[in-house]
Amino acid sequence: MDVDRTIEFILEQQAKAEQRQAKAEIQLAAMRKLIITGMKMIVKQGENINKLAKAQEELAASQKELAASHKELASEQKALAKSQRLTETKLQGLIDVLRRGSNGHRSKN
Repeated sequence: MDVDRTIEFILEQQAKAEQRQAKAEIQLAAMRKLIITGMKMIVKQGENINKLAKAQEELAASQKELAASHKELASEQKALAKSQRLTETKLQGLIDVLRRGSNGHRSKN
């Protein structure tokens, strides 16, 4: 009798162990799936970071070009202002000559 009860106990324990094993395998499969999904996300994030870094480099290059253009424009504006002052001076001289009306001759009065 004790042998039958011992065998029955062993079989019950084995059945419970198999149930725990099956449950553990299901959990392990779920964890594997989660890890694979996580790894794919990490790879995608890496790709996005690389794209962002490249865009940042392009932006820095564009800003450098813009700064150079801005510097050139400022230089050209200074040259234009100088040219305009010279033109203003010459124009004022011409206006003064025309107002006097002498046309290079002395006044007869």
